[in-house]
Amino acid sequence: MKYLRLALVIFASALAVAHAQQDQDEERRAPPVEIPDFSNLDEYIYEPRSTVQFGFRYLSGAKASFFGHGSILSPDDLTSDSTTPNITRTYHDGYVRPDGRPTTLVDSSGNPVVDPNSGQTGTQPVAPDGKTNTWQLTDSRQVGDPTRGLNDVPNGYVAFHSYSADVTDDTIRQKKTKTNSGMDISVVRDMGKLFHGRVSWNLIAGMSVNDISARTTSAVQANVTTITDYYPSYGQTVPITSLPYTAPSTTQQTVLDANGNAVTNSDGSVQTVSVDNSVLIGNVPALRTTANGVNITSVVNQWVVKGAYFTFRFGPEVLIPITSRLRIELSAGPALIYSGTAYTVNQTFTPDIGADITESDTNTVYKLRPGYFADASLQFDLTDKAGFFAGAVFQSASGYTQSLDTATAKYATKIDLSDQSGVRAGMSIRF
Repeated sequence: MKYLRLALVIFASALAVAHAQQDQDEERRAPPVEIPDFSNLDEYIYEPRSTVQFGFRYLSGAKASFFGHGSILSPDDLTSDSTTPNITRTYHDGYVRPDGRPTTLVDSSGNPVVDPNSGQTGTQPVAPDGKTNTWQLTDSRQVGDPTRGLNDVPNGYVAFHSYSADVTDDTIRQKKTKTNSGMDISVVRDMGKLFHGRVSWNLIAGMSVNDISARTTSAVQANVTTITDYYPSYGQTVPITSLPYTAPSTTQQTVLDANGNAVTNSDGSVQTVSVDNSVLIGNVPALRTTANGVNITSVVNQWVVKGAYFTFRFGPEVLIPITSRLRIELSAGPALIYSGTAYTVNQTFTPDIGADITESDTNTVYKLRPGYFADASLQFDLTDKAGFFAGAVFQSASGYTQSLDTATAKYATKIDLSDQSGVRAGMSIRF
């Protein structure tokens, strides 16, 4: 008990000393710093000064002019030699090739000799006789027959043709491309106020892309050359019921023995052999003619230009307020147009006989042309940072000429990018 009272006295003494020390520390401590009063300062508000506009630009198309000359060469492998026999001559409506007739070996009875091992009929080359069994025709008008009245080919002959044409038309044909829409994007920077704050002005930089697409088709004047070779048919009837007719042709003939009886195989079947029944014509032309004449309907040209162009523009913009949310935006300045176009000319010749002959040539170019623009739009603000715009546009740039220079085409087109107008619309966002 004595020790408990002593411990309590010591603990109370320690608390008193600690409390006294804390009071001394608080007396020595500096007074608290007062919180500043910001109530008299102006409120700071950030105002966006840049705007992004994106939408579409609907422009009237560029104008294209087409002119020049071309030629349609004969696709046929027709040698200029019309006197050498037994060579290949390819025409637009068929061909004549070296004779391929075999001579069948026959026995004393006139029957074909058959190899007992292979079962094949023995043959040997035919002696040259000025004829050929290897040829083809595609049209009944190639065969001379006065009873049909279809052509002027002499009776007893087969005619083959080769065609070519030189375009001599000097007409300049013009075509305006279709109005088309393209992407449009621009960035606007607020540059300040004018006229005591009533009008604002900006700097604008924008880019748009639009298509170029123009085509026209027309018959053109051309000088047509027709080479005709005539081959005799030696009084044979040329089949024209199923065309094209291709020789050689064969039929199956029964093999007969010395007594005129059919020869049978070991299985009892009748033995047959293929016999050439081709209509023979001469293996060299009996006559060749060349006709030249001006034609205004047989050759049809199609001119096509396709591509796209980018318009880069930069300049000042003036903003005239109408209401708190509606204002007029006017801008103008220089422009730079980067254009890429592919120019194609298809020349199609429709001959009297045979399929159409077509020559197609293409050329691609890229051009950079200077110009200018002017836009006028209405801007409606939905909020302080977003709105819509719509208005009229105008731009103009110098044109360029694109040439097509090949062995069969000497054509050109002039692309006119001047005086293009349209509309633009989209959305604007300020930041």
